[in-house]
Amino acid sequence: MQNNILIVEDEYVVSLDLRSTLEDLGHKVTGTVARGEDVVAKALENPPDLVLMDIQLADKMRGTEAAEHLKRQMDVPVIFLTAYCDENVLEQAEKSSPHGYLIKPFDRRELEASIRMALVRHKAELKIKSSEQRLQLALGAAKMSHWQLNLTTDQLEIDNDLYDVSSSASASAGGLSQLKAILANDEHPRLSKLFARKRDFNAVFMSGQSKAPRYLELFGHFQLSEKQKIISGLLRDVTHKQKEELQLRQANTVFKTTSEAILVLDNLGQVLTVNPAFTLVTGYTEAEIKGLKPDDFLYPKQQTSPVSVRLQELSSSHWSGEVECKRKDGSLFPTWQHLCKVRAPMTKGAISHYVVMFSDISALRRAEENLAMLAFNDHLTGLGNRVKLEKMLKTELVRASRNRSMLGILYLDLDGFKLVNDTLGHHAGDLLLQEVAARICKLTRAGDVATRVGGDEFVLVVPDIHHPSDCLHIAEKILQVIAQDILLQDNIVNVSASIGIACYPDDATSYEELLKCADLAMFAAKDDGRSRFTFFNPLMAEKTRQRVQIEKDLKAALHNSDELLMYYQPIIRLTDEQLRGFEALIRWKHPTMGFIPPDRFIKVAEQSSLINEVGDWVLQQVFKDIADLTGRYGTNITVSINLSVRQLEDQLLAEKIRLLAAKFELSMSLIYFEITETALSQSQNMLSTLEQLRSLGARISVDDFGTGYSSLSRLRELPIDCLKIDRAFIVSLEKDNNSAEIVRAICALGKALHLNIIAEGVETSGQYQMLKDIGCDKAQGYLFGRPGPLT
Repeated sequence: MQNNILIVEDEYVVSLDLRSTLEDLGHKVTGTVARGEDVVAKALENPPDLVLMDIQLADKMRGTEAAEHLKRQMDVPVIFLTAYCDENVLEQAEKSSPHGYLIKPFDRRELEASIRMALVRHKAELKIKSSEQRLQLALGAAKMSHWQLNLTTDQLEIDNDLYDVSSSASASAGGLSQLKAILANDEHPRLSKLFARKRDFNAVFMSGQSKAPRYLELFGHFQLSEKQKIISGLLRDVTHKQKEELQLRQANTVFKTTSEAILVLDNLGQVLTVNPAFTLVTGYTEAEIKGLKPDDFLYPKQQTSPVSVRLQELSSSHWSGEVECKRKDGSLFPTWQHLCKVRAPMTKGAISHYVVMFSDISALRRAEENLAMLAFNDHLTGLGNRVKLEKMLKTELVRASRNRSMLGILYLDLDGFKLVNDTLGHHAGDLLLQEVAARICKLTRAGDVATRVGGDEFVLVVPDIHHPSDCLHIAEKILQVIAQDILLQDNIVNVSASIGIACYPDDATSYEELLKCADLAMFAAKDDGRSRFTFFNPLMAEKTRQRVQIEKDLKAALHNSDELLMYYQPIIRLTDEQLRGFEALIRWKHPTMGFIPPDRFIKVAEQSSLINEVGDWVLQQVFKDIADLTGRYGTNITVSINLSVRQLEDQLLAEKIRLLAAKFELSMSLIYFEITETALSQSQNMLSTLEQLRSLGARISVDDFGTGYSSLSRLRELPIDCLKIDRAFIVSLEKDNNSAEIVRAICALGKALHLNIIAEGVETSGQYQMLKDIGCDKAQGYLFGRPGPLT
């Protein structure tokens, strides 16, 4: 067989002889080169099948070096022809992995044998190389790596670059340690157990080379002999496969455990399988319906099945809707149903299955009915609520307009409900509301609608009346029945009601305006003394407008230091007419209305949320003024400050006052806090606040004493230091014997309870002398000085 051979020889005669011999042997010489530097270029120009290379060449580059350069450029076998065979030369020759080494002189047969063996060996190497390349390509395509662990030498080899052993373990680590380093630490004991069994294995391990979960499948085959022990196999990344298997397990778990009924149908719409929930909901087992269509068993016969229709018409991938279904026992129930297509990836998206899912929504429908009832009814009293009032009243107004009839609204608010809540508790308050609602219902006519619109507020709609006086008679009856004793938890309580009345079309023609008119009339009834009814009139709207304007201006005045002022009225000791203190009184100088009486704007503040802000302003201003007062009149004087019920209900009031006193470096022994006798009866919660104020060093006065309903036992229990006799008794003191006896009794009571007594509103010398003779401690009034500013 003719082979192309390149000769590399620096001696011209030798090269000629070698060419002649090769041609005689039937080979073709592609060229002759004398310098090592020209070998690669010549070989690339005319690629040879074999290179015969001398080691000692004409120029600097030796044949061994030229062979290395050639090996890097192309895969061609090299046979060295040289006269040198010392150790150094052989070591240099080994680097290029030659296919032969002939020592000169050699004969023709040796040359022929070496060439033949080299070419045969190279051909075999090419086959092996080609096979290895195909294997590597296959492993790479399958994302697999071949690995081999020599247990005898503890060396590991892994083909491919999919798994970087060098980054997992140190270079000095053994092969087994390097293999373990690829895996998570928790997997090392399992790998050791597999190795200890010395049997082929196939297992999935968690990788330790990434933060995200990654799984590796390891195939291992044991090759054990007396000389060496080797484990070899394949390694591949099965993370995606593991995730798919996990999703399949999750989907199967959902299929078996979900409360939604599921049917899987084939492409013809016949049942393949059902989940346990389907059997639970319908009563059918899988065996009973397998191969049937849902139309055959799941839907009423008179109803067109949505499944068969949707299977034909379904343009999108899914459909949802409400469908009535039938159980095995024949009972019907509402469901929310989903129908979706499943497409097969191997058939270009053709439909392979359908999935039908549905939920029994019977409980939802019952809940909707209950919600509809709750939406229009008050859960506590069973009366209609505000939503029902609005809907019903608007409907009645339309009917009244069409029929040209009259309609009445009675807006009712309980008087004294808060006291029941505070003293007997919220449960008793709920029972009271239920009893009042029951009494109102007994008085309603057919067509009347009673509703509860707030805490203790009720609205009665009375359609088809002939005259507003019809509402008057109903209001009188309601006041009578509500005023009757009510038994609550072994306690008999009495409450009353304030009722506002408005009529369509006399007072208003819209729902909002009519309700607003009745509400204004109700507030007017409260202002007139409660336990009564009042018809709406236009002046109420003006009064309300004024109240809203005062509230708005008062809020602005709190941020304008020029409008609100503190006045101080002197309090003297009756025995020697010595000044003993002042009562702090707030005044408001409105920029357009001038001085507004305190009883006017304080009442508005108490009805809104402004009273606490006004109270805070008063405390801040008085504490600031006390330094001036003590500087002028000595440190033995006291200053009385009025507190509202709203302020006393603030659990942080005592802490606010403590911080304020610390800010102005003020002794709390200078302060009297005044609270009205009526306020004491309105709230039980203020008792702890009063005790906290006394613990700070302040003293407590009961203002307007004699106008409320304080019992002697309650006075003894309260943390108070002083009683202030209301001016109503002082005004008539000289003319009315009863007033004089009441004042005398109050003074005696105060002495018995070790309380100071102060008389308010003293204006004449005669009043002064009588109070002095009775034994009253102190007094204030125009006789001693009018309230005035510090300046």
